[in-house]
Amino acid sequence: MPELFSAQSPRTFGQTALLQAYGNVTLTHFNTGNGIAYGAFEGMFHEEMHLQSLEMKEQSFLYFNLGDDLCFKSINDKKAFSMRQNSMIQGTIHEGLHSLGIYEKQKRYSCHTLIVDKALLDSLHTYETSLTPGYFQINTYQNMAQNQRVLLEHILKQKELLGPLQELYLESKLLELVYQTFHNTSVHVCTKLCQDDCKSLHKAEQILLGNLSNPPSLKALSHQCAINEFKLKQGFKELFGTTVYGLVHIKRLEKAKELLEKQEISVQEAALHVGYKSLSHFSKAFKERYGIFPSELKKERKYYR
Repeated sequence: MPELFSAQSPRTFGQTALLQAYGNVTLTHFNTGNGIAYGAFEGMFHEEMHLQSLEMKEQSFLYFNLGDDLCFKSINDKKAFSMRQNSMIQGTIHEGLHSLGIYEKQKRYSCHTLIVDKALLDSLHTYETSLTPGYFQINTYQNMAQNQRVLLEHILKQKELLGPLQELYLESKLLELVYQTFHNTSVHVCTKLCQDDCKSLHKAEQILLGNLSNPPSLKALSHQCAINEFKLKQGFKELFGTTVYGLVHIKRLEKAKELLEKQEISVQEAALHVGYKSLSHFSKAFKERYGIFPSELKKERKYYR
């Protein structure tokens, strides 16, 4: 759930260590001064944690989940909402919302919130339906597009900069993220795909995620999901913002990064595990996506205790 800060408040930037006795968790916040405020909640808890929040005013928001799946509950009306990894929602939280965030033990959380001034949001986007009417209103819930993930990863790296350069970098990336989000919404909204098509595409996504090292051919995948090959390719890009094998490429690198960060495994073993036969090809692709070679990541990795 978005943290308590306002897109109307003065420009601020800060990073605060939270709940150190319970895990390694940080909160980062920044106000662009353009009607957009940003907050990030990152880390891992040693034990299951239940965190409550109370909203003091109505706020429109964009919420991006890069980490493990999330679960929220509205204490007001007992409604629960789960948010999967690499997904985003756009909606409104109403004054008086009393919510409960449930964070499981030893899961990696990376949650990013943009509070957007309502007048600015209304000028950018017209929404007609609410998926969850009540204190917590969701108008859009979908997988993040590749460009959104890349921008969020750049934002996470801003800690390497200091002073005015850091603020300028953050502001530029956040404004680009808002632009790309609503540009993607206008371009990639699933308007030509029926409900059955969307189910088939989500099934195709799950098959690919379960076979990253040896994904099926497009023909075999379309047959397994009961959707023709043309609609599979076009629909996949429309629904997920990338191609079929573009998703495989992204998920392979994400899995390899996770292995190198959390396990005693060599770079070559990580590459083979996710389906790369060429170590040089893997290292080049990893560098292009994360700005660092996998061998460098292995040297610099940090473990959550």
